[in-house]
Amino acid sequence: MTPTQGTTHQPLAATPVAPASPVPATSELTRVLRSIAAEMAQAGGFRVSAVSLFRATDELEFVVVDGDPEAVAELTGDVTPTPVAMTMLERAEQWGPLRFLPHEQAVELLDHIWVGSAQSTAPAHPDAWQPCDLLMAPLTDTDGTLHGIVWVDLPLDGLRPGTEQRRRLGGYAERANSAMLDVLERERLLEQVRLADAARRVVRSATADLDLARLVQTVIDTVCEGFTVDDVRVQLLAEEEEADLDEVSLLSRRLAERCWRDQRVAIVSHRRAAPALLSAEEHALLLEGLHGQGDTSLLLTPLGAGPECVGRLLMFRRDRTDWSDEEASAALDIGHDLGRAVLNARSFEREQQAAAYRQQLIATMAHELKNPLAAVGGYLDMLEDFLAEEPATGPEVQRSLRGIGRATRRLDDIVADLLTLARFDEAADPALVAPQELGALLHEVVEGLAVQADARDVRVRVHAPSRGVLVSADAADLERLLVNLVSNAVKYSHEGGEVEVHLETRPGPVPATTEVVLRVVDHGIGIAAAEQQRLFEEFYRSADPAAASQPGTGLGLAIVQRVVRRLDGDIAVESAPGEGSVFTVTLPGSGSPA
Repeated sequence: MTPTQGTTHQPLAATPVAPASPVPATSELTRVLRSIAAEMAQAGGFRVSAVSLFRATDELEFVVVDGDPEAVAELTGDVTPTPVAMTMLERAEQWGPLRFLPHEQAVELLDHIWVGSAQSTAPAHPDAWQPCDLLMAPLTDTDGTLHGIVWVDLPLDGLRPGTEQRRRLGGYAERANSAMLDVLERERLLEQVRLADAARRVVRSATADLDLARLVQTVIDTVCEGFTVDDVRVQLLAEEEEADLDEVSLLSRRLAERCWRDQRVAIVSHRRAAPALLSAEEHALLLEGLHGQGDTSLLLTPLGAGPECVGRLLMFRRDRTDWSDEEASAALDIGHDLGRAVLNARSFEREQQAAAYRQQLIATMAHELKNPLAAVGGYLDMLEDFLAEEPATGPEVQRSLRGIGRATRRLDDIVADLLTLARFDEAADPALVAPQELGALLHEVVEGLAVQADARDVRVRVHAPSRGVLVSADAADLERLLVNLVSNAVKYSHEGGEVEVHLETRPGPVPATTEVVLRVVDHGIGIAAAEQQRLFEEFYRSADPAAASQPGTGLGLAIVQRVVRRLDGDIAVESAPGEGSVFTVTLPGSGSPA
């Protein structure tokens, strides 16, 4: 029999091995395997029988053991390195579907062979069963792929099987092989469906949430439920300082990096030795850490994306079944998805921090510019008053004063826009939000822009009621939205052109609600499709010479979009070069005015 762990060797070039899954003792697979093992032992006249299955971790695990209590206690759940098991099969004599490795050849593998106390001596008979004799039946599919091994030991008559006994055992082994493969496949498919559902739920949470702390907690909750584990932890490398980690945590971190390099998970338990990943000393250290916190086994999954390992997902079990290959495969998929999600969340956090810093910088600069500009304006007024009393003031001086005035007003407009942008990063003041008559405000804005429109001979037509179109907002926000949209339409219209502004209400998407729709239409220079994607970016100016020749800060439409978003609305643009533009703003309607 094959009872104990041993040194890991490189796999031998032999029959291909397909790893199978150990399952709980209550499963259909275990029931069938135990029945097969017991009947095979009875048919061949043996006291002990067992079925072992190959695992993806390069190990052969005893799933069921039947018969002798000593063998059941020592062998159930035990593992042997796959290369050792393959060596046994390759050296064995072929008895039809059976394989027999005699004591003389098996004794050098004694470290991996179970010898019960009843086998300490062999009877004095030329065909006596020897303590290290191994009789096994490989479990293979139609393609010749090896899935496991059926073993029998301790013949009732104390002798190696004769010709007739071999024939009976071989025939039974062939029938048992087909039955076991059917139930193995059925169990594997059921396990894959269950774990695929858990993995899908993890993927959904990983792609839907950019808040890192909330994402990690959602994944922990989903994995706990889907994998039936006692504890789950997510540990991210960026949140750790190696110098602060204890010996077990540091080894866990390095093991995750090794696993990501090899694209595999690591299973740590008293049954496993994580071949090629852990030394015997490292395995013992992790086992000590496990037992110290009351756990019996660990499934460690690396988290990463591309070449980068970003952390590890740790699943713990206490006194439960060991980890199946399907669980290991699903966990590795989760490691990829969660690794990408962690990097995305981190990128989003950095973008948020950069945006906050940029807005703080803008607000600071705007405030710092405001006082000097006010001083320049005051001195300009004083200078104009002084020169007005000097009859000798020439036209050149007057032109210079007007130029200074225009530049000062332009800087004032820029500072005002910058402060407005900064204000939108703050929460809206509830005291300033109230139902506003958007129609009345629109008429006032258009009237205030009459000088600008007359200077370019542009006619502005308003199709809007003065009352009854209500939007809950800060009046200053609404005025800024209207001013920017209408003044832009005037600015980019051809001289002598026309701008139309339409305002209406319509039923909202939810019963008993309304939507307010504002459309600003011009027939001017238009906007190229490639530039429409960037229209609402801060400081963006069109490369079109006709548009670039018009003065502006590149902040007007960015402010419009901020207002619309604050009001839970939507803005869209339709435009083509030479055909003009249509800006459509949709806002939630409100009740009666205050």
